[in-house]
Amino acid sequence: SLLEDSQYQPLSGAYATYMLPNNASKVNVRFHQLCSAVKRVYASMFHKEAISLIESSVHSIEQEKMAIIIMELIGQSFDNRFYPTFSGTTQSFNYYPVSYMKRNEGVAFVALGLGRTVAEGEKSLRFSPKYPAILPQYYSIKATLASSQNSFYVLDLNKNTKALLNGETENLDLFDLQVAEDDKVLSWVGSVVSNEDNVLRDSLNHEGTRVITFAPILKFGLFPLADILNKFLELGQRALGCEVEIEFAVNLFKDKNKKPEFCILQIKPMVVGVSEELTHELDLTKDNVICHSTLTLGNGQFNDIINIIFVDPAKFNSAQSKIIAREIETLTAQLGTKTPYILIGPGRWGTADPWLGIPVKWQQISGAKIIVEVGLPEFPVDPSFGSHFFQNITSMRLGYFTVNHKSKKDMLDMKWLKGQKIVQELKFTQWIQTDAPLSVVINGQSGEGHILKPLPEIPAIMDEEETTGI
Repeated sequence: SLLEDSQYQPLSGAYATYMLPNNASKVNVRFHQLCSAVKRVYASMFHKEAISLIESSVHSIEQEKMAIIIMELIGQSFDNRFYPTFSGTTQSFNYYPVSYMKRNEGVAFVALGLGRTVAEGEKSLRFSPKYPAILPQYYSIKATLASSQNSFYVLDLNKNTKALLNGETENLDLFDLQVAEDDKVLSWVGSVVSNEDNVLRDSLNHEGTRVITFAPILKFGLFPLADILNKFLELGQRALGCEVEIEFAVNLFKDKNKKPEFCILQIKPMVVGVSEELTHELDLTKDNVICHSTLTLGNGQFNDIINIIFVDPAKFNSAQSKIIAREIETLTAQLGTKTPYILIGPGRWGTADPWLGIPVKWQQISGAKIIVEVGLPEFPVDPSFGSHFFQNITSMRLGYFTVNHKSKKDMLDMKWLKGQKIVQELKFTQWIQTDAPLSVVINGQSGEGHILKPLPEIPAIMDEEETTGI
């Protein structure tokens, strides 16, 4: 459509997609289902979610025009279950690079089965096509078990008479990994955490918990996925003249006479970074900035945050870091999970070693929208990249600031923070509330971020020429 696929502000996933088994015995039934699906896609323009997306963008619903694409579904049949070996998306710009990755080197998300797993933000494998061996969410056996996809979507070919009865997903079924192993599909993408020694084995011949690692493909090169993605990202950028996102599906076959199939489902423009106009309108002088970092994760602008949970570095005691974590949990519970706040504190957040920072668990800071790690001489900043923390930051699209005490550009205005209203103060932790909302701006291209003080209200000046004279 004109709006969903706009090059300037695409509204990804705004409208409906229907998958039809197309296997009813009567042709007129299949034709009726197709016509009904087309009507429903058009009608999805007026769903509440689509309208709210359009209203929050620069577009208006009156501008919209749409064409319906009818595509062959990619996959294979396994006893009335239809699904590809795996599917996913790849983006030419990576908002959350780790290790020595660069933002312009791209990122990919892949999952066993149909792409709904990736599209809906469920558990999937994240990697950079430039560095397919680096899997940040699998930094330990425990993290591998927690982060691995453990179920997958298929199209149920038996639901051919009621394919559209209850919306987009009614004819999709969710199965566990055992079904994929029985279908001899799991061997392409699976590994095992062995029961014998709790070691990750890249073969299904061991007893243990099955996990999705894509090791046969990314590690042993049974299919050149990373090379293909790199090539198509390069071609896509050249063709569209901007950063791109590509959706794809892959069929791999046990029959050596059948060639593997890599299928591009969609390519669309990707909006990157904060516009120059936006950062220009927000005054970035030193007097207006609370926090500045040259190393941030995330992208965009965050508004309407008035709450800050602050661990004062002057009071911080590494021997009491577990107590500090519990204090933060207490304040988070009082704020509620739906109230966003900025979390600021020294050392490394979420570290397993309490002597390096504050060992918070994710549920203890579930309301945090922006996280700031403040470096101190005795606690040099080592960002939590690669840990379970990083996985949550990427999946929740949070803003993440690293303030390096050695950097002349990085700063945190402690004096301003300590001058704000304190709602509640515990032994080490403060709940601070500002009179007006703060603005947070993160430029995904440069990795630079600012937390801005509340903007002063400009008094309205009456124009005498426009007044009624009453």
